[in-house]
Amino acid sequence: MSGTPSQPATVGASPLYPNLLLLGITLFALLFSGRAYAQAATDDRQVAAVILDYLEGTSYSRADQLQRAFHPEARLYLDDATNGMREVSIAEYASWFSKKPGQFTGRIGRLLGTQVEGNIATAKAEVLVGRDQARFVDLFLLKKLGGHWQIISKTATRYSAPSHGRQVLLAVSNVDTMPGTQLSAGNSFAELIHAYTAFREAGYGVQFVSPEGGAVPLAYIDTSNPEHKTQVYDSDFMWALANTRKPEDVNAGDYAALMYIGGSAAMYGVADHPGLQALAVRIYEQQGGIVSAVCHGSAGLVDLTLSDGSALVSGKRVTGYPDAFENKEADYYKTFPFSIEQRLLGRKGLFRHGVRNTSHVEIDGRLITGMNWQSTRDVVAAIIRNLEAQAGAAQAGPAATR
Repeated sequence: MSGTPSQPATVGASPLYPNLLLLGITLFALLFSGRAYAQAATDDRQVAAVILDYLEGTSYSRADQLQRAFHPEARLYLDDATNGMREVSIAEYASWFSKKPGQFTGRIGRLLGTQVEGNIATAKAEVLVGRDQARFVDLFLLKKLGGHWQIISKTATRYSAPSHGRQVLLAVSNVDTMPGTQLSAGNSFAELIHAYTAFREAGYGVQFVSPEGGAVPLAYIDTSNPEHKTQVYDSDFMWALANTRKPEDVNAGDYAALMYIGGSAAMYGVADHPGLQALAVRIYEQQGGIVSAVCHGSAGLVDLTLSDGSALVSGKRVTGYPDAFENKEADYYKTFPFSIEQRLLGRKGLFRHGVRNTSHVEIDGRLITGMNWQSTRDVVAAIIRNLEAQAGAAQAGPAATR
């Protein structure tokens, strides 16, 4: 036995023991991290819901909903012309929104971001007030008390903004892999940033909507491009893409236009989604709004049917990425569920396209489409011109009858 200490006659004497121990530790860590991730996701959703209570409460004079978002002892720190700042209780603040319950106040809000750390969180929101030509950015501090998140303080800063106070929707896809392959799919980053920045520069609120909501895949990001790099590091923009809204969570009445963004992902899960279809048609028919698309985003138009049973594109000039520019032998094309051009023609659309790698836009009333990513800014410019013309006509109409 050579004087060597004897080993206990258990599994501990086997090399299997440390492996089992490591496996147990790993499984515990995975379980713990999974639970932690799930809790973090739940907290993010709950914090977002609290801010939405604040936004809706102030937009529609719902004092009870507004107060629900705040701790009873919460304080608001607002601008004051005399002293620079004044402190207001939530009770006083809510009383400002109690005179005409349910009536729209002209405030259009959107959540810009949230960050949770344990039982505290911060949030950021934007509020457009067209009549005051103002854009407010609100910052919130929240705390989780008794299992519920509540705002404990709020402050804001004000910027000047156009008086129209309108919002637009950018429709994107959740599909990140082309069906039946390992090929990546994504929403065109160039189209996203060109549409987003052009609308924002014109004073429009921008929201993203997708079939499933939540984070969406991105494609063709080039960080050597200064525009791409700027937007990649824009926390508000990237948070919005990570937290897109579901169609059922969107009120069509809040939006003046819906624009389908292209990229390979646009070919999947968008055109046949009932919620997106209904949302686009409501904006077009009930709101008198604009429906638009760029590049492969025109796939979203192919199944839009109006209340009279006709196709939205029927008899209208329309464009999108044409068959002539597709590589029909490539693996990506073989996964496409349909040809955009042929489907639009089949719906009696008057499909046209221009020269490859140049901007080409078709405008037919409130249907505005672009051929490729290079057309994005021109599509947005056409949408804005159309909306401004609508607003001008609305103002001129009543004046002419007085």
